[in-house]
Amino acid sequence: MLELLKEKEFDQFYALLEDSFPKSEIRSFQGQKELLNLSVYNVYVLKEDEVILAFFAEWQNESHRFLEHLAVNEKYRSRGLGSKTLQAYTAQSDKPVVLEVEPPNDDIQIRRVKFYEKNGFHLTSYGYVQPVINEGYEGVPLVMMTYPKKLNHTELALVKDWLDETVYK
Repeated sequence: MLELLKEKEFDQFYALLEDSFPKSEIRSFQGQKELLNLSVYNVYVLKEDEVILAFFAEWQNESHRFLEHLAVNEKYRSRGLGSKTLQAYTAQSDKPVVLEVEPPNDDIQIRRVKFYEKNGFHLTSYGYVQPVINEGYEGVPLVMMTYPKKLNHTELALVKDWLDETVYK
């Protein structure tokens, strides 16, 4: 089902990333491509006939996984692929998963949180402003969600330290 992104698929992956996220939440083309050389970063794709239907990008350490991006190709939405991809992802390892979402203040943000909750994630009150990852854009206010259980404030602070040192350095 899910497989590691191949280098020849990077352009297709990046186009889907750009279509799915605001510029402030993604890196430049070159910055994103350079991540593929890191052992702690992976992109997994769900494909059909060489077309990427969905993907997730993760960072991993010895104790946690950080789901940085998850997206479904717009042409293939409303087929349950987001939930299928997320469930396949969480089944890959017993390590707790952490992800970031914008605080649920509008309809889209609320729907996003409900999607993750429907798939076993827990919204925390642990919030911060995401450091800038794409020059020329401001940081984004975010809160953490965790799977399979809600992590406490101390655990979340340790995860945030790891994110600052690894993902946002």
